[in-house]
Amino acid sequence: MRFLNYKHSLTMDVMLQMAVRVSIVIIIVSALTYWHIYKTLVSSTIDGLEHYIHERGQRESAIFKLAESNHQIFRASFLAHWKQDAFYSDALFWQVFERRSDQTIHLQKKAYDGYFNRSGLLSKDVTAYIGANAPIENAAFRKKLLLAYTMVDHFGMAWTRQFANLYVSMPENVNIVYWPGVRWADNASSKLNVLSEEWVYITTIKNNPDRKSVWTGLYYDPTALEWMVSLETPVDITPGNTLNIGHDILLNALFDRVFNDHLSGTYNFIFRDDGRLIAHPGKIKDMQRTRGMLMLSRLKDPQLNHYFQTLQTAIQTKKKDFLIAEADNAFLAATKIEGPGWWFVTVYPQSLLSSPSLKAAKFILLMSVLALIIELIMLYVVMKKKVVEPLETFIDASSAIEAQRYDKITGNVLPLPDNLDNEIGKLAKLFKSMSNSLQQFRIDMQHLTHTLEDQVKVRTRELQRAKDKAEKEATIDSLTQIPNRHSFYNRAKALLQQADHAGATVCFLMLDIDLFKTINDSYGHPQGDKVLVACARTIEKTIRDKDLLGRLGGEEFAVVLPSTSLEEAQVIAERIRTRIAELSFNTAHHTQRFHATISIGISSSSDTIYAYELLYKHADQALYEAKQAGRNRVISYSGSLSPSQDEASSS
Repeated sequence: MRFLNYKHSLTMDVMLQMAVRVSIVIIIVSALTYWHIYKTLVSSTIDGLEHYIHERGQRESAIFKLAESNHQIFRASFLAHWKQDAFYSDALFWQVFERRSDQTIHLQKKAYDGYFNRSGLLSKDVTAYIGANAPIENAAFRKKLLLAYTMVDHFGMAWTRQFANLYVSMPENVNIVYWPGVRWADNASSKLNVLSEEWVYITTIKNNPDRKSVWTGLYYDPTALEWMVSLETPVDITPGNTLNIGHDILLNALFDRVFNDHLSGTYNFIFRDDGRLIAHPGKIKDMQRTRGMLMLSRLKDPQLNHYFQTLQTAIQTKKKDFLIAEADNAFLAATKIEGPGWWFVTVYPQSLLSSPSLKAAKFILLMSVLALIIELIMLYVVMKKKVVEPLETFIDASSAIEAQRYDKITGNVLPLPDNLDNEIGKLAKLFKSMSNSLQQFRIDMQHLTHTLEDQVKVRTRELQRAKDKAEKEATIDSLTQIPNRHSFYNRAKALLQQADHAGATVCFLMLDIDLFKTINDSYGHPQGDKVLVACARTIEKTIRDKDLLGRLGGEEFAVVLPSTSLEEAQVIAERIRTRIAELSFNTAHHTQRFHATISIGISSSSDTIYAYELLYKHADQALYEAKQAGRNRVISYSGSLSPSQDEASSS
């Protein structure tokens, strides 16, 4: 403290000057640069996002708008041709339709394989299903069928360049399909009822009183092996005489664009107004698991739910088809996809904006460091004579002290600058004083060292005993004196690894004392502890020296049997179960005796399974089955547990 307060402190002068320069250059300039660039980037990024999301919405809506346009063309053309009868004759009808033995009506095979129609054009790729109870004897119905087939055949080839198929369904249990590569109706059951399908019943007058084009929900089609959504448009020829136009929109290309076509550092997802998730790069497995029926409210994803709530509020407030909202540390750019009414969202992390600002601030920092280095070089030249050269003398003096040559300092062999009126002069005087003190201190320390060495040896032995005791308590269960869960896990993993390398079979036993809670409740926890200890000792005496026993917690034990077949493990497990069942225990007051039983589950690595977690799970499932079968028994894992048993055992 006296050193720092000395009035000629050269050290304090230098440090204060450097602190001022570094503070001004780094703190003020770098902070202002970062703030200015960040604010500018935020403004330009929001403008760019609005333009991007608006264009993206138009692009993703194109296929859905095209489908709706196709349906309007089909409906207008159908109604115009319906008023003409020239195209229809019974002979022409039965040239393309045929009745099958199951009384259903289908298009003839040539309608799919290909034939030249009356216009001289090739007709192909069309199949049809008309249920057995359809009013085929009705001429108006036959006319509707023939015209629908003609229209599907006419428009199908052109429209299926963008869509999977084109089809017409009717409430008379009819579906006529143009689907290249798929013979949809040829193998249909005679009991097929298309009215039960969503793409039919959503167009009924009850479900669609406005008679507008409607979209189905997202679903996965196993025939096309693609995610899709369907557009359905009702056509009312006369009251009570209707049909329905349908398009299936394949969504794999849309999903690919959502997942892969994004701004650098961002990601996209799509949701529906009611909170149904349509596409998300991080939820693909969840969507496949739910077959597309994934609601955001069922996902344990607080951030994604927060994004959804933020967007819902912004949509209701701004009432626009595209918007920018801010949530947490990200900008959410959203646009409505026309048609199914989905919302396309781009998540733009705000960290993308801070990165360029940080680069600029780092550049300023680098320049400041370079300026500081130059200043230090100039400062060194000035200080060399006044500071560096005297310090070199102190280095020699320090070496003399290290070599215990105190006489070089006290005898002025090394000329220390004790005549200077600053820190260096004061330090020189202290060096000389310190040399005298060290000579005396050396003598005292030699005596003290011998005493301390003896004390250290005693203390070292005490610490080693304490360490050995702590290590034992960390790995051994204090009640049963067998490895605890953590120690068992580590040693079991090592045994399994050795068995894997050697290709030897390993068996895993899970053991659980039956109705142990009842024992505690009926006879008291001290008696329960005696049961635990007795069971541990019995298992320990029954298994072999090479086997590993551990207590996993509560009344649950586990045993690893290396180099043991499943049949040998069953013998050992049965021996354990029998010996524990033979144990007898006194109650606390010795008024009566009681017994305990144990259930055992076995798993084996016979199928080259050496993962601890999997052997544990299989043995636990077998243990659960033993419990369910009445307890006090041994069950080996067979891999055929019911789903409810599997779920319960894993829980």
